[in-house]
Amino acid sequence: MHNKKGLFAARMLLALSSAICALAMILMMATVVLAGTHGAVPVKISVTVDGQTWEWVSSQPTVAATLKEAGVRINAKDRVIPGLNVKIGPGMRVRIQRIEDKVVIQTEPVKFRTIVRFNPLVSGGRRIIQEGVPGEKDVKYVYRYRDGEKVAQKLLGARVTKPSVDQIVVISSPTMLASRGGMNIRSISMNASAYAPFHCGGSASGHCAMGFPARKGVVAVDPRIIPLGTKLYIEGYGVALAADTGGAIKGNRIDLCYDTYGEAMNFGRRAVRVWILGKDIALE
Repeated sequence: MHNKKGLFAARMLLALSSAICALAMILMMATVVLAGTHGAVPVKISVTVDGQTWEWVSSQPTVAATLKEAGVRINAKDRVIPGLNVKIGPGMRVRIQRIEDKVVIQTEPVKFRTIVRFNPLVSGGRRIIQEGVPGEKDVKYVYRYRDGEKVAQKLLGARVTKPSVDQIVVISSPTMLASRGGMNIRSISMNASAYAPFHCGGSASGHCAMGFPARKGVVAVDPRIIPLGTKLYIEGYGVALAADTGGAIKGNRIDLCYDTYGEAMNFGRRAVRVWILGKDIALE
């Protein structure tokens, strides 16, 4: 009788041991499954954001999930290094760069023009009859900041709030203009001839190379020496615009347009002094 009870107890103990082993196996398999779901065992990483660096232990699979777990807010323009979808690994360093755009409106000066009038009777050679006054404009920019430091800017537009006032200068010789205000005005000696729009080598159309009618004040040049569109002052001729070309006008040659054939013939050929005026000079 006692032998039967002992055998029964042994069998029950064996069955219980088998059940415990089976349960342990199930638990181990569940742990493996869960670990595979969450990206292996917990790992320690470092997180740098908003000027602070700290450590975080997580078993989340990606950087995005880990930062969410850690309560780190990611804005739409922020840059996450090495990337939100990168898999978490031991010792990984995660950095969040805060990107912010700010629209800024600032006041900037508007440069005034200098209008030059030539009058050989001006006493003293040069006289300012109207002082120039800079204007003002509101300029809109968008500034981009990375972690509080400006790294880029883009112009959005501008609006003049105070128009500038032109400076008007009357001079008797362009040499007076060249000696004032630091303006880069140079003069050269050139061999000049003259033509009329429909005579003396002028085009049959009566138009200059820049497309508008040739008339007094238009001169033909070699564009390699004086670019078309350049403002000039020519001794004995006056204010001029380099707007025409000619087959014989090469190098140090200049051809002056007159309204009539007689005027062109009277000028003939001669050496002249040509002043090349600055781009900020408006001529009248």
